[in-house]
Amino acid sequence: MPVISTIPNFIATTLQCNFMKKPLLVLGLLCLCTWPGRAQILNPVQVADRTKPATVMIMATFRGDVTAVLPFINQDSVNQLALDVRQKLEASGMFSNDEFWNQYIKAFCSNIEKYMMRGDEKISRQLNSTMVGSGFIISPDGYIVTNAHVVDENDETVKQRFASQAFEEIMQQDEKELETSMGRSLYEDERRNLRQANAWYFSQTLEVGRIKKEYSVIIGVAGKDGAVEALKIPAELVLKGQAIPGKDIAILKLKKSYTFPTLRLGDDTECRVGDQLYVLGYPAVATFHPLLSEKTIAEATLTRGILSARKSMKDGWDVLQTDASITHGNSGGPVMNEKGEVIGVATFGSMDEQRGQEVQGMNFVIPVSIVKEFVREAMISPHMSEISLLYEEALNYYDQQRYKKALAKFEEVKAKHPSFPGLEKFIAECRDLMAKGLDKEPKNVTPYYIGGGAVVVTALLLFLLLRRRKKVPESL
Repeated sequence: MPVISTIPNFIATTLQCNFMKKPLLVLGLLCLCTWPGRAQILNPVQVADRTKPATVMIMATFRGDVTAVLPFINQDSVNQLALDVRQKLEASGMFSNDEFWNQYIKAFCSNIEKYMMRGDEKISRQLNSTMVGSGFIISPDGYIVTNAHVVDENDETVKQRFASQAFEEIMQQDEKELETSMGRSLYEDERRNLRQANAWYFSQTLEVGRIKKEYSVIIGVAGKDGAVEALKIPAELVLKGQAIPGKDIAILKLKKSYTFPTLRLGDDTECRVGDQLYVLGYPAVATFHPLLSEKTIAEATLTRGILSARKSMKDGWDVLQTDASITHGNSGGPVMNEKGEVIGVATFGSMDEQRGQEVQGMNFVIPVSIVKEFVREAMISPHMSEISLLYEEALNYYDQQRYKKALAKFEEVKAKHPSFPGLEKFIAECRDLMAKGLDKEPKNVTPYYIGGGAVVVTALLLFLLLRRRKKVPESL
């Protein structure tokens, strides 16, 4: 069989045109035929398929005592605030009782430290609080990366959550007294602002003592009907950094003898502004939505955006900025590039201080290079598990529409790891597509490429040798 006929068209054309003119170029193009390809660029579906099994939910439960100082209201400042709000509304011609209270509460909450002062009386409460975040498995024996603030009882956000739960009854009593003064019920935004303001105050005086901490991880596994179910596994804290502005990374270890699915760590230094990024995790608003079934709790949420910028923290280390949606619960989750490699950890967002609301599109990611510092300190060897490599191989065949080979690999994964999530769907799809005659197993042309390559290389060497002889002077 002619050599040219077994080579891809664009290279064959080049060979025909340049074989005698540029033999070295031809040799280089020939090498491209058999040189190992670059890592596969994945679409969003492929990223999700490969990374969901090793993305987990982190649950940190804190039980114990908390103590805070009861506040008192600075009456002079409050009276002046009420006067200022009334005069402003009357001057604008927009005064009404509803509008007055709405503007009064908004102003009160936005500058709470001016109106709510620290008293002398302390109050203690029992605490039983669970913080939820995200994480990902980096080794077959169950080491997990997450954020330090997800597991740290001294983090400011965690303390506000403690205060909100521990002093709930006090906050409710304040709201009832205010509603009596208003002559109406609080609107939802007013109630939310008051809760946040009160929680902030109590968190400033909060003392956390005798806290018992328990960590557990929710991982998705295959249920009886093939659907993904939640499996809860206890974990222990191995290493913890400092919450933002510190290096907000923590490492947990699952307390179970098991071969876990894993994610591949990438290299954030290769990322450029404008690159596509994918975020996977368990945002609370979607994971615990009141309209959704609890059976879907183990189903992670994928969002995407671009790498918007690389910024520096005040201590001199870099963070990555992205417009991908990230909110409470995403903290600690993996951020992947288009190859499905982890290049960072979702960590913190931005707040509109005036409205007290999150600003989406301005979120930040701790780069994987920082994660690797903690991995080295903990003396962990992150690597892909055998089961994840096998699953990845099956997905590669599936994406190439080589359903027979994909089916064999998926069934091999199931035989070795019966609880691996999502397999039943792929196995059923492979069988259905094969039955429809859609399998696209390519013909075996490898021997022709190898043989053809050898012939071309030999021909090139002979050509160069003859060309060199022609340049030798006849007198020699």
